[in-house]
Amino acid sequence: MSRRWVAAWVVAAATVVTALLLTAVGDPVQLMTPRPDTGGSRPAPPPPLPTTAVTPSRAFPTGTGEPLGPLSPFVALIVQIVAVLAIVVVLGVIIAFIRSVWRRPQLVARAAADFVTPEVPDELLAASQEQLALLVEGEPRNAIVAAWLSLETAAAATGLPREPAETSTEYTTRVLHSWDIDPRSLADLATLYREARFSRHALTEEHRRRAMRDLTTLHEDLRRVATEATGAPTT
Repeated sequence: MSRRWVAAWVVAAATVVTALLLTAVGDPVQLMTPRPDTGGSRPAPPPPLPTTAVTPSRAFPTGTGEPLGPLSPFVALIVQIVAVLAIVVVLGVIIAFIRSVWRRPQLVARAAADFVTPEVPDELLAASQEQLALLVEGEPRNAIVAAWLSLETAAAATGLPREPAETSTEYTTRVLHSWDIDPRSLADLATLYREARFSRHALTEEHRRRAMRDLTTLHEDLRRVATEATGAPTT
């Protein structure tokens, strides 16, 4: 329920309750307006009929303009019950309205997360020599593909979870970005792998040299991170 509707319900319920309370505790209401006194003499009443009139056991208002008497106890009780119920409904609506207006999301202050860079797995460091050896053998296309696949295998051996929608290349890139490495060298090496894997044009020795520079920079960065973490040189 929107705030506009809640406000409308509050006003309507308050109006009804006020009317009921005034009816229950107010002065008697005259149902007929008294006839004005014209100051003249009233006509004489007609003579009684010859038949004997039956006197009713209970008198009812005869429309002479006299006000009705007080409400009966049963009607007064019904009015009071209705008034109490209406007050309860109004209070409930008012409480709901106040809660809807003043409700605000509770923001809990939390301390900044303390993220610790994981140690470089031995699998990544141990496979560096194998990847460089694969990169210098055979045609540039096959050498680049073989070196990158070896890098993917080493990244998977770290045990870091892989997202369902990730390709093997995306997974390897994300794993290696867990450490402080040169992002440009890694991006260029991944680009060379895609070009060697999916393109049809010939790859040259220049592509091999680019891949060699990128892979060497990657290995040096991983060794540096491992050395900083352990405080001892890593071979």
